[in-house]
Amino acid sequence: MPEFTLKRTIEAPVDRVWEVLKDFESISEWSPGVKSSELTSEGPVAEGTTRSCDFALLGSVNERIDAYQPNQRLTVNLYETFKLPISGATADFNIAPNGDSTDLTLIYNYTPNRMGKLMRRTTLKQMTKGIGGLADALKEASERRVVSQ
Repeated sequence: MPEFTLKRTIEAPVDRVWEVLKDFESISEWSPGVKSSELTSEGPVAEGTTRSCDFALLGSVNERIDAYQPNQRLTVNLYETFKLPISGATADFNIAPNGDSTDLTLIYNYTPNRMGKLMRRTTLKQMTKGIGGLADALKEASERRVVSQ
């Protein structure tokens, strides 16, 4: 299972970054790669919460929160994918205070499907670029919350 780690320093306190992450349904409001998103489970956002996301270019996923530790960690399991070169993935968002800022470590691993295996290098490049864009968008959305408050 291929894996890569991305790191970002976010110029916002941990609680502001967590506000963005825990608003699980609203990823389409701040991530440019996500065209639409909606919760597919009821109750407060916590471990076990599910959502569906459609991507701007192609494909969609069903996701579930596998770890929910406020102001520390959110692990999202992409357990069902459609029209993508992967059959599943895990995005593990780890946040930690660093003075007035937040250090983000995003560990992403995925299982390439048949198409993804055939295009191994392209798939890794697509995943790294897409998840890098997600990390950058999380940074921007979190920093905007500091400016607006």
